[in-house]
Amino acid sequence: MLSLVPTPIGNLDDLSFRALDRLTKAEVFFCEDTRVTKKLLRLLRERRGAVFQSVARFIPLHSHNERSLVQSLDRALFDRPCVYVGDAGTPCVSDPGAALVDYAIKNRIEYEVLTGACAATTAFAASGFADPRFIFYGFLPHKANARKAELEAALKLPFALILYESPHRVEDFAALIGSLAPDRTIAAFKEMTKLHEKRYIGAAAGFANALETMSVKGEWTIAIAPPNEQETRQNERLIAQLAALNAPIKPLSKILAELSGENAGAWYDKLKRDREAKSKL
Repeated sequence: MLSLVPTPIGNLDDLSFRALDRLTKAEVFFCEDTRVTKKLLRLLRERRGAVFQSVARFIPLHSHNERSLVQSLDRALFDRPCVYVGDAGTPCVSDPGAALVDYAIKNRIEYEVLTGACAATTAFAASGFADPRFIFYGFLPHKANARKAELEAALKLPFALILYESPHRVEDFAALIGSLAPDRTIAAFKEMTKLHEKRYIGAAAGFANALETMSVKGEWTIAIAPPNEQETRQNERLIAQLAALNAPIKPLSKILAELSGENAGAWYDKLKRDREAKSKL
């Protein structure tokens, strides 16, 4: 039996009774970081009086070894109570664990996923955004050009965006979002549920200045509001104007794809049909 157990993203009291039950019964711990998991168990012993299996085995399973480790597993291992825990939050949500679930499915191993803490949904609930739809992006690419290109494309989508950002790059992110969408509302949270949780909710243009008044140390979760009606109308007008140009179809279709978030091939076919139809008039 395999249980995927969410762990607190900050406040230890967020660990559920059900999660604690699975942890105390586990004989095998698959861990994103065994040191973090052992620290969690120590805190649970001290603060909740939890008693764990003395024979428990700890197996590192992280983003660098996940697939190779899963391929080496013996199915008989899961005859014992097994759990997978990440460093914080829900496994498989911008964290390892998916390969282990896939292994369980393919080998007909009974498994369960417990509900629990998740930074993405917590940030969305705290954002105050009225539209219930959102896209979870996890971490943007590390390289500057790739980050800018992906964020530019994401900002054109008609949904709220949820991003994770590290303390090493949050200031760069603030400058980037401030330049790309200065009027867009963002809700940024540092160290959610912890004693020194910080938040910024306001225009993207002001985020960089807000960071100057606080320590950036800690993990950040950022919710970006969807485009407002004015932004959407401006983008639609620009797309219509570009589509009407008598420019070469291939490069034009790529530009329209970037602006609309749609497939370049679909734009190519549409532009070609429209021009063929006009030529017959």
